[in-house]
Amino acid sequence: MTPRSRWPFDDADAAGWHRDERGVSPVIGAVLIFGLLLALLAILQTTAVPALNEQLEFQHNERVQDDIVAVESTIDDVARSGKPATVSVETGLRYPPRMMFVNPPPVSGTIRTGERHSIRISNATAPGETGDYWNGSARTFETRTMTYRPAYNEYGSAPVTVVEPWGVYNDFDGTTLALTEQDLVDGRRVSLSTLTGNRSRSDAGRTQLAVRPTSAETRTITVRGTTDPITITIQTGLSERRWRELLAGQTCANTDGDGRCDAGSSPTAHVLNDSVDVSGGVLTFRLEQGVTYALELGATTVGDGGRTMEPRYLTDVAGNATAVPENGRRKLVVEARDRFDNPVSGVTVDGSVDGSGAIRPVNAITGTDGRAAFVYEAPTDVETSQTVPVTLAFDGDDSPSQEVTMTLSVLDIDTGGGNELGTPPSVTITNVAGNTAGSQDRYDVSVDAGDPDGDLDRVEFELRNLDTGVVIDTASAQISGTSATVTERLRAQGGDRADEYRIIVTASDAAGNSGTDETTVSG
Repeated sequence: MTPRSRWPFDDADAAGWHRDERGVSPVIGAVLIFGLLLALLAILQTTAVPALNEQLEFQHNERVQDDIVAVESTIDDVARSGKPATVSVETGLRYPPRMMFVNPPPVSGTIRTGERHSIRISNATAPGETGDYWNGSARTFETRTMTYRPAYNEYGSAPVTVVEPWGVYNDFDGTTLALTEQDLVDGRRVSLSTLTGNRSRSDAGRTQLAVRPTSAETRTITVRGTTDPITITIQTGLSERRWRELLAGQTCANTDGDGRCDAGSSPTAHVLNDSVDVSGGVLTFRLEQGVTYALELGATTVGDGGRTMEPRYLTDVAGNATAVPENGRRKLVVEARDRFDNPVSGVTVDGSVDGSGAIRPVNAITGTDGRAAFVYEAPTDVETSQTVPVTLAFDGDDSPSQEVTMTLSVLDIDTGGGNELGTPPSVTITNVAGNTAGSQDRYDVSVDAGDPDGDLDRVEFELRNLDTGVVIDTASAQISGTSATVTERLRAQGGDRADEYRIIVTASDAAGNSGTDETTVSG
């Protein structure tokens, strides 16, 4: 009799259970493999997927930083051109689908404007009528920062990226790193574009920012510190060490403490090194005293809250300090400007004469160029040549900056009146279009010339080095009649280039009389 097997199932097929050659059931093997697969998927879900997502978030953050740099560049471009523009920021991130794995929700970073900050320029004085406003008093401008704050699931050390008026930087929980060079000071050029308005947006995709101009940088004025150096104060999130790095190419030593750069300093460096200070989140620095600077100011807005600029001062454009014969006429032009030195339209200007003659408006309300025009009509006859003040002003707080007084010389040209050579011509520089990029400094100079005697003959242009007085370039044009408008080009190249130039224009008539006008421009 054959003994029975101890294995409970002699018929493996009937039981659905058998052993392979190693003694392991295939079903048990499948279960083990499936378990291992689940364990592997779990490990990948908790380690590999987060690592992959962190890499995606890091790459996204690099793209966002490029977008924020583009925002700052757009703000500058809009302030300079006066044309609105839209810039896109990739505020959010959506993860790619992964079969059998679970992704976290999409990232929705936030871009928003910050609190109001102030910028102050002190001790800056300008020549001429503009000096009634830029008279050394502190001028304050409002601006805001713009920040991008990420909300990543894995990249926990991502920075907050910040736009300030001078450029862009990353803030790593108190440690800052500049992403752009500062563009506040460049030699003798000071440029400032402010940002106002309210905008806050969180999005998992892209966010569009519409930047609009509220005061376009269409005018450049010249200023200097006379009794004290020009001082600039701006709130900032960067440390003093970072600012010293950014201003390294602009600073000079001031050993004597007299507000002037030491001999041997770079000719393009005008920020006094010992004045650079950051305290309580406020940057302060001073510019070399006695040096003329080109000041460019502009304002932009994003989102809600932008406001139209009001006129702050009036300056003369044409007609001041010119001569007009008895029974003659002279065109007078003034320009209304806002706190950023840019034209304001829609301003009503009134005129009055303190003496003989009359004033009548041609365009009493300023146009898009901020200019209003009047005509002074001299008396039919005067017994002797005389000086007549003409005042043009707009309604405001009656401050000297809101009016312009032009001085006209009314000439007695009767026979025997002692003016055998006739009336001297007048000439006014109406515009200077400069281009200082590339290998040369180039200026297209436009002038208006006039002579009531009708014998205009010639206009001559000179470009001089402001410091040495050396004539760098000249041009001339033949003219005739009672009035003429002329544009000529002046250039400085190679070793003749300088930080500043004086442009002098002289108009002559056939009798040998002449009149001049001049202006200072930056190189």
